[in-house]
Amino acid sequence: MQVAVIGCGYVGLATSVVLADLGHDIIGVEIDPVKLENLSNGKSPIFEAHLQEMLDAGIKAGRLSFTDDHVSACGQAKVIMLAVGTPTRETWEIDLSQLESAIDSIAEALSSRNELNGTPLIVVKSTVPSGTTDYLSERLGSKTDKPYLIASNPEFLREGQAIFDTLYPDRSVIGANESSAFEILDELYSGLVSQNFDDSPPLPGRPDGYTSPVPVVKTSPRSAEMIKYASNAFLATKISFINEIANLCEEVEADINDVARGIGLDSRIGPQFLKAGIGYGGSCFPKDTKALHHHAGSRGYTFTLLNAVIEVNRIQRYRFLAKIRRALEPMGDKTIGILGLAFKPGTDDIREAPAIDLMRELNRDGAILKATDPRAIENAKLEFNSCEYLDDPYKVAEGANALVLVTEWPEFLDLDWKRIAMVMSGDIVFDGRNCLGREGIEGAGLSVIGVGR
Repeated sequence: MQVAVIGCGYVGLATSVVLADLGHDIIGVEIDPVKLENLSNGKSPIFEAHLQEMLDAGIKAGRLSFTDDHVSACGQAKVIMLAVGTPTRETWEIDLSQLESAIDSIAEALSSRNELNGTPLIVVKSTVPSGTTDYLSERLGSKTDKPYLIASNPEFLREGQAIFDTLYPDRSVIGANESSAFEILDELYSGLVSQNFDDSPPLPGRPDGYTSPVPVVKTSPRSAEMIKYASNAFLATKISFINEIANLCEEVEADINDVARGIGLDSRIGPQFLKAGIGYGGSCFPKDTKALHHHAGSRGYTFTLLNAVIEVNRIQRYRFLAKIRRALEPMGDKTIGILGLAFKPGTDDIREAPAIDLMRELNRDGAILKATDPRAIENAKLEFNSCEYLDDPYKVAEGANALVLVTEWPEFLDLDWKRIAMVMSGDIVFDGRNCLGREGIEGAGLSVIGVGR
């Protein structure tokens, strides 16, 4: 099937390379000239496990190409996917301008489209408030008299595991009003739903116990859009909840790691997203929780719980910052090493990354900063330049009064703490993710300050 994917960010690019690998012909549309040049030269503009290898394979097989021309890309496509950004404004309202621009470009493409190519299906993969797909359909219908179908098909990808999640999804959610739209997406995703593909390199291997067919939820566009927001809001709620419990654990001298394990063994709760720490970041949870809160308010509903989730997460990183200040005051001229810049391991994304906020505040306090990250240094430099960025965590530790672990990269979990203790000026390690082995650190003569312990 011929597919045009408008927007080649995390979602669009991951979707494109996987569909190309499954045998579909994909044209990615990207208007950013730097990204387009990189993609046209076979270079991924973002880091994701397996992404570069699959990009290479798709281009080499002749099933994957890129352009900035919407008209040519959409002219023969049976499916046109919208995977452009939907950022939040300062008011927490979703900015639909990129989607509106894409719809206007599709209208232009449909006007010159040969009717022999059939009626295209427009698929909204961008995360949007409930009712947006209907709005986009009305906008498109006002700009062209050519026939089209439209559907909502939200993604559920984790950054750092986007390829894995595209290949082995928990479920597929499709919202449409016409049976023919469901039929087209059934055909497009048949290989993924049935898992009828060879999971050999460059693909990540199919996990043990993974069963098919993949559940497919077929519903209305508005319900599909709400499923996406509700999923992210629920996961964010679990994180804020366990952080609140962690803060209480500090007051009563309980250990949040033991508490989280104890409640996570309850099958009704589960262990996922019960890791206390410095709070969530990234491009999804902060944006989507705020957008859902605003969306509820715009309909006259006060989403009290979600407001608390957002506020707890905002405060959590500043509670952690207060621990650093108390332990190191006065802060002026203290050298602090930061381990981890990306908002989570496995990605180079620093959007809403707690490390950036921490470094800004510590810099205002007069601290001297050094930092490292396996993937996100170049992105961090663009956001914050009052820091010495180094590739080696041991060099970050040299002369440091304290180390602060912010991102739980595997590279930081097996450090030689005796070697680090020898080169540090101080003796404190702040564990913002409760993931470091305390015995090894304390055995090296260092002290550990975590969250809820």
